[in-house]
Amino acid sequence: MMHQKDNRQMTDDNRCKTKYPIVLVHGIGYNDVDYPRYWGRIPEALTANGAKVYFGQQDGFGKVAKNAAQLKVELDMIKEKDGYDKVNLIAHSKGGIDARYMISELGMAGRVASLTTMATPHRGIRTIDIFKERSPALLSRFYGIFNTMLRVDGGDLPNDNSAYDQLTYDYMSIFNEYVKDAQEVYYQSFAFDMKGKFADPALYLFYTKIKQYEGDNDGLVPVSSAKWGNFRGVYSGPDGKGVSHPAVCDGREKLTEKKGLGNISDFYVDLVSELREMGY
Repeated sequence: MMHQKDNRQMTDDNRCKTKYPIVLVHGIGYNDVDYPRYWGRIPEALTANGAKVYFGQQDGFGKVAKNAAQLKVELDMIKEKDGYDKVNLIAHSKGGIDARYMISELGMAGRVASLTTMATPHRGIRTIDIFKERSPALLSRFYGIFNTMLRVDGGDLPNDNSAYDQLTYDYMSIFNEYVKDAQEVYYQSFAFDMKGKFADPALYLFYTKIKQYEGDNDGLVPVSSAKWGNFRGVYSGPDGKGVSHPAVCDGREKLTEKKGLGNISDFYVDLVSELREMGY
């Protein structure tokens, strides 16, 4: 696991100056236009350390194929505007699935140097499948709770719950069978976990249910599902107090500061500096 430093106090103009720019790809429920703080302090920290940063610009509740097409358009615009033939993708949650589809199914393997996924449900969330079979009414209630959280946070609201179906174990099993990794792209992944409700009380209900059926998780995505490519391990924060799914992308900036859970942007600075050292 990467060693953490306090990059708010010390910056290096070239530490994150990668060969290819960074594109941050958001997850479900938000978009980069209406919710610019999705990534919290992370873009500023990367830029301060020399990175060139762009954003995915896909829809908050778009289906995987649609979002992948939007991401492809963004990469084309980056190339047209600034001349970058390749990029490094860092994707949170469902954004990692969108990115994998774009790379493999939309002919973009030659345009992506690396894909780093953060808490992406590569193998789905089996708990959703269990509730779909055993208690659809309760699952609908869970979706309602999650949508209420989005409304409070300022995120998008879905027209229906069909987008969540693409996060199931059944869907991702078929997805993984047909969407194969590109050999020329470097894939790596990180998982995160909450250490009880204190890491993020808003996700405590989801955390306990997923913990019951799938073990350690970040309040939404099980550790077992987040593993893909070169799995770099489970990160529980600088003090080991836990990192919730929104906190992975600094979406709980105020909460993490209040709870003393550190600055997650330090983690990203270390990550991008490693990509630079690897020649990406």
